[in-house]
Amino acid sequence: MSDSAPRRRSRASAGLPPITADKIIDAAVELTGERGLDGWSIRQIATRLAVWPGVVAHHVGDREAVVMGVTDRVISRIPVPGEDRPWRDWFRSMMVNGRDVLRDYPGVARRLCVVGPNVPSAMPTIDTGIRVLLNAGFGAQAPVVYRYLFNTAFTLVAVEDDRRSFPTARADMGRAMAAFAEDDSRPGLAVAGSTARTRGTEPEAIVAQETEFFLFTVERSLDGAEAMLPPR
Repeated sequence: MSDSAPRRRSRASAGLPPITADKIIDAAVELTGERGLDGWSIRQIATRLAVWPGVVAHHVGDREAVVMGVTDRVISRIPVPGEDRPWRDWFRSMMVNGRDVLRDYPGVARRLCVVGPNVPSAMPTIDTGIRVLLNAGFGAQAPVVYRYLFNTAFTLVAVEDDRRSFPTARADMGRAMAAFAEDDSRPGLAVAGSTARTRGTEPEAIVAQETEFFLFTVERSLDGAEAMLPPR
């Protein structure tokens, strides 16, 4: 189907179910998975649902309202551990599972980092996460630690999303660095080059390297947060 507006026709006469806000958000979530959060328009949502763009505005609102609905839906898909988990385990699970979900919907991670998770489905997670930190002894620092951990993880996811526009960049960088492996005049670059030589440049190897670096970042951010705990 093209992106042009559909002909006016009663959905009932076409044997189609009525349009609801949930169906509109469903379509927007699908388009986000296919094109990214910035890659679709209200008209494209309307075309997918075979309705006029005004129907989207009537049921949900403008594009920002639809984006909020998409963000809310995506966040609701991130599994939330029980409050009884140790704080490091709780946040490790949230950050890793969050990456798995957010990577399927490019642009949502950047939205969370820039605008914040100001959607209903995020509120129980925020409440639980801060309570976990309070129970661990972070006290008044719990809210800022919460923000630090999630911003660190999800900013990295946002960068991974953006890097999809440069599919060969990581492999090109690896090959460029490997050229310095035997440069004794620049020992820093030589070490980096030796490391690059041990890593593959094929797509599967790049994906594994991104996951490895993400997990490294998660653990180091947890170490940084733990350093803020008062002595016991």
